[in-house]
Amino acid sequence: MRPIYDMLRERRGDLRLHMPGHGGIPPFGEEEMYAMDTTETEDTDDLYHPRSGILAAEKAYALSAGAACTLMLHNGSTQGIHAMLQMWTVPGDTVILPRNAHLSAASAAVLGGLRVVWIPVRRADGYVRIAEEDVIRCIRDCPEARVLLITRPDYFGMCLPLERIREETAKRGIRLAVDEAHGAHLPWDDEIPGAHRSGADAWTQSCHKTLPALTGSAVLNLRQEEDRAGAMRVLRREMTSSPSFLLLLSVDDAREWMDRYGRDSIEKRKRILRGLEERIREMGYRDPRDAWARETGQTVDRTRLVLRHPRGGFALHAHLRSRGIQAEMADREQVCLLTSVFFGEREAGRLEDALRDMPAGPVPEEEDLPLPEMPGGAMNLREAAMGPVDMVPLSSAEGRVCAACVGVYPPGIPLAVPGEYLESSLLEYLKRTPVERRFGMEGERIPCVGM
Repeated sequence: MRPIYDMLRERRGDLRLHMPGHGGIPPFGEEEMYAMDTTETEDTDDLYHPRSGILAAEKAYALSAGAACTLMLHNGSTQGIHAMLQMWTVPGDTVILPRNAHLSAASAAVLGGLRVVWIPVRRADGYVRIAEEDVIRCIRDCPEARVLLITRPDYFGMCLPLERIREETAKRGIRLAVDEAHGAHLPWDDEIPGAHRSGADAWTQSCHKTLPALTGSAVLNLRQEEDRAGAMRVLRREMTSSPSFLLLLSVDDAREWMDRYGRDSIEKRKRILRGLEERIREMGYRDPRDAWARETGQTVDRTRLVLRHPRGGFALHAHLRSRGIQAEMADREQVCLLTSVFFGEREAGRLEDALRDMPAGPVPEEEDLPLPEMPGGAMNLREAAMGPVDMVPLSSAEGRVCAACVGVYPPGIPLAVPGEYLESSLLEYLKRTPVERRFGMEGERIPCVGM
């Protein structure tokens, strides 16, 4: 019996419009993965003290990424975010985090004993974002901060301008770190300036999201070589001592493939998607990001699609699944689709056929569940996360203090982090959200600071 093999084999015919970015196609042909799997020996290399193949691969990646130094990761961008927030700080220091940051940012603050100042989010037209003016206000109000983290692109491919933000951090000696997990392809995209062209001090990229790399592979890029030692200090502490050479191989292969074909792939996909959007607009679909860009001044990553249909995001997502098309994510309003580097006219045609066959049906009268406002803080983030925990039913948790990052996916943003009060509007939102879309909870129970 091979249940995981059977599970994965069953889905091999699907059109993958989600990560990983290889879409099920090996960039340089099939490899005997088990035959290539090994560990550190005198004839291979050491991830934490590279001298041969890994060192050469990291140098090649840095050259492509516009970095002084690149460090390979195999725990995804989570480890890169942990390094960026801890390499320039000591316990008690302050960092500025966007409230739409990946939950790993809050975990990094817990592990590093850091004080967090949150950049608030704005909500409009089914889109949760941070605004440039709010970022700058937080920088000016918090001159003691050591690091500012920005998520860019966000989950929908929206890219916040960084020029003014970089000017403000530079004035105050604050390090600018960018979670570029969804933008690993930007070094090969001539249309959108990535973190490497925006003055970031460090940026981490999930190679598996938008490049032809295996799930879990990532890199941390540094603007200055002298920051390498601090980053390695954190990574040695938080990554496994038995790294996967297969993941490292996939990072190197993804970089090589992008160096050879990446720019052409990006331009081809954009051209195909533009044509597809024009055709499906007549069917009632639209991409809300054009309006978001006009409203916010952000730029749009056109290698992905965000689609709305009158019947809503969940109905569209279910229909695509019934046609063997797997989306990256869906929410009440829209579906987000990621294209692999191998996405072409055939895949676009298959998607178009499925969109054309979307059942008309009545527009669902779903109850609007706006995201609750940010809760107030009651105690230190680390103390709340590391202390005793009570698992409390949602119905009894009002007024208690949260002990973990809890929220809903998508968009994967914590609605409450350790140390914050659990208010009635937040608990009601969680109650009305299906269990499978929640994170940080156990069924109907939520972790609270022990009494």
